[in-house]
Amino acid sequence: MPAPAIAILTDFGTLDPYVGIMKGVMRRVGYPGPFIDLTHHIPPGDIARAAFVLWQSRDAFPRGTVFLIVVDPGVGTQRRAIRVDSAGYSFIAPDNGVLTYLLTLDPHARAWELRAPAYRLPRVSTTFHGRDIFAPAAAHSALGVPGPAFGPALGLDALVRIPLPRLQIYPDRIEGQTLHADRFGNVLTSLGRLEPAPPSWRLEPWLGQGPSRALPTVRGVALPDGRVLPLVRTFGDVAPGEAAALVGSTGLIEIVINQGSAAQTLGLRFGQPVALLLEGTA
Repeated sequence: MPAPAIAILTDFGTLDPYVGIMKGVMRRVGYPGPFIDLTHHIPPGDIARAAFVLWQSRDAFPRGTVFLIVVDPGVGTQRRAIRVDSAGYSFIAPDNGVLTYLLTLDPHARAWELRAPAYRLPRVSTTFHGRDIFAPAAAHSALGVPGPAFGPALGLDALVRIPLPRLQIYPDRIEGQTLHADRFGNVLTSLGRLEPAPPSWRLEPWLGQGPSRALPTVRGVALPDGRVLPLVRTFGDVAPGEAAALVGSTGLIEIVINQGSAAQTLGLRFGQPVALLLEGTA
């Protein structure tokens, strides 16, 4: 049976050889591939963005995939290196909150600290744990080494978490925040996953913040400056250069401009308040 894929997520970029070096180490360990480059353009040290990308991407991969995550501003400190098995996948990562969203959705995940010398390089630097600790652990995991072989088990409550994005539900509105912009300038928000339920929508809280519910008629999405954008089905529902809100491929509400950058034009940054206004809002 072929080895499962290793999906690699880093903030290394593609100018330097760091990703290639990790792949070389995994080949040297004996892992035959395949490698999948999820992205190497996480903003440097942006743990929240990496946590979102994992949430966004995981279910596109077959069960058994090993995710190698190296977004590690605490490299060389006392932060732990861990393996987490969750929902049929394995995650090799620093214990810095990068797995927060996935752990929130799986209270039955299992975790181990990466301590065993047999599954890391003989010399461990203070600046490149991706090469020395994480890449060997990912390769051995894909080759079938079980979690307990890497080191002591860790309780999920002991793992580092980052704060969850805001999602608060009221009778007349849903309050959330801006998350990040994709390369097109579309700004994702934390306002829950919406599914069409004619004549309105059904809300699915995306990080387990309560049950799904039918929504009354949606008035629009309020921006931090008070402007209210219409909620549309597609970019073409507004004229070029016009702003709107729509449900993106993740199911989350995005703030967009048809043929333009909402992030740049509207000056939206991470963590700003937004709200989905429902019928009856004053």
